[in-house]
Amino acid sequence: MSDYGYIALQETNYKPLLEYDILTNITDIEPMLEIYYKYAKYKKFTSVQPIYPGEFTDPRCQFVTYKHQDKLVAWSMIRKLDTIAVDNMQFCWDYANPKLKLGYKSIRTECAIYRELGYKQMLIDTEMYYKTELQGYKLFGPV
Repeated sequence: MSDYGYIALQETNYKPLLEYDILTNITDIEPMLEIYYKYAKYKKFTSVQPIYPGEFTDPRCQFVTYKHQDKLVAWSMIRKLDTIAVDNMQFCWDYANPKLKLGYKSIRTECAIYRELGYKQMLIDTEMYYKTELQGYKLFGPV
């Protein structure tokens, strides 16, 4: 059984911790997929959610990208659900330099970005302990 959570963005006071770009309509997906595969391999996932080429050009999807020394090293796929909620669907990075702490910094940066854009909720999928430490973290109740 899984618990599904979100971040109440208005309850956060995060500031961007990383430099980022927000991209849409990505047609050269190979660099993005390469990072995704490195991430899955590093984490030793036995099963991963597939990334479909159409997601990179879906007008509802935005990609928050992060570079280190001018090289793309991480990205998050954020899908706009409506005018108040976004779904933080996928984060991945190449782990070439774990000391960058991109997982820790990216989620906080994304909270700041989407709060400033006027969104109220950021869905963050299934509950994991580290997510409970985020400001504004909540679980959806039973239906």
